[in-house]
Amino acid sequence: MTDTRHSLTLKYRLIFYFCGFVFATISYIFGLLIYGMESASWGYPEIYRILLNNLSNAFQSHSLSFFAWQAVCIAVSGIIGYLFDKEVYYRRRAEKRANVDGLTDVYNHRYFQERLCTEIERAGRYSRPLSLIMLDIDDFKVFNDTWGHQEGDKLLRWFAEVCSACIRGIDILARYGGEEFVIILPETEVAEALDVAERIRETTAKRSMGTFGKNKQTTVSAGIASFPIQGQTHHQLVLNADAALYHAKQQGKNRCFVYKEEFHHSYRANPGHVKPLLDDDDLGAIEALAAVADAKDSHSKGHSLAVMRMSVALAESMGLSIEEINNLKAAALLHDIGRIGTPEEILEKSGPLKNDEWQLIQNQPRLGSSILRRMQQMSSIVPGVKHHHERYDGKGYPAKLSGKNIPLLARIIAITDAFDAMTNARSYRKAMTAEEALDELKRCAGTQFDPDLVKSFIEAMEKRNENKEAA
Repeated sequence: MTDTRHSLTLKYRLIFYFCGFVFATISYIFGLLIYGMESASWGYPEIYRILLNNLSNAFQSHSLSFFAWQAVCIAVSGIIGYLFDKEVYYRRRAEKRANVDGLTDVYNHRYFQERLCTEIERAGRYSRPLSLIMLDIDDFKVFNDTWGHQEGDKLLRWFAEVCSACIRGIDILARYGGEEFVIILPETEVAEALDVAERIRETTAKRSMGTFGKNKQTTVSAGIASFPIQGQTHHQLVLNADAALYHAKQQGKNRCFVYKEEFHHSYRANPGHVKPLLDDDDLGAIEALAAVADAKDSHSKGHSLAVMRMSVALAESMGLSIEEINNLKAAALLHDIGRIGTPEEILEKSGPLKNDEWQLIQNQPRLGSSILRRMQQMSSIVPGVKHHHERYDGKGYPAKLSGKNIPLLARIIAITDAFDAMTNARSYRKAMTAEEALDELKRCAGTQFDPDLVKSFIEAMEKRNENKEAA
């Protein structure tokens, strides 16, 4: 990030000096002509004729006043130019401070998010590749605690310089937060991005010892995701690059990995990456977060999206308002967000669960609602997420609500969630047919599920099947 003050000063001052000269000349000519016209009106028409016939002589005869006027106009223009230049400089400096991390002098998290959206839109429009590298300095906390925060800050600045030296001018380097950095690489395939990440990793390992000393050698891990193969939205790219980074850490650090779908099975979503998704009203952000939750269980791929679609179909058949349907969309997509905190070995377990394992499962709705409650714009969907495991007869969890006391969104999600779970195989049973699952919903109407909603759901499903057959 270079300071542009001097180039701006020279450019703007020259422009304003020139404008002052032009204004002085033109205004002086008009002044002379007005003087001649006034002289003619006073009975001295020969003065006007002389001015029109020989303007250069008029300039010579009034040269002193002309040069004085030029000096005044140029001086005023210079002052205006100086003030304008200062305004531009301070505005640019404010923009830089808003977009640049104060410690490392690379772009900050806010600018990265904005720029990634722009670059993905451009890549999609022109069908061009785009890659994202997420880097994390290994054991930075230990380094900070051992050698002090000043050395830690020095390491961050040095690492930013290493990254800058390893990338192209069109690439965008940003500090994501803490010891994490991200690089946007336009026009870059995933294999090329992996080469860049490896170059940064190798350079960091080789040069850190010489810079900081033998006992302070530092390594870095990296995760790579590429558009559109490993993500089609900026949310998906960030989460998938982070999942690859997490896998690199799990494999012993000082490694670079390109994202693979199976990395999500052991992924512990970084709260710093989840929060921007919850803060974003974009449905794509919520879908990306739902995909992370679904990935915790190999049998649940696409589960949240399927539950959302069936829930919306049911809500539309019931005539719910647009606002209610939008809340239902978000709640259905995030109804299993609590899975993020549940070990996958419990989710994948084929045998009976122990008491402590069952408690973790039952705590998922409570955990999910706790995550969402912290976000003000998510407060309207919290009841649907928290209570979708309640039963109509009051024997469910976590609050043992019954009947119409269970929030409507939760009662809808309970039905669609159960239907999708029954019609897809799980580690402990085979998948049911759609007819068998509907029969099970009928059997449990009035005990586990709202009987009126079960009836509406069956009608909505039959109507959807009829529409598919007609198409």
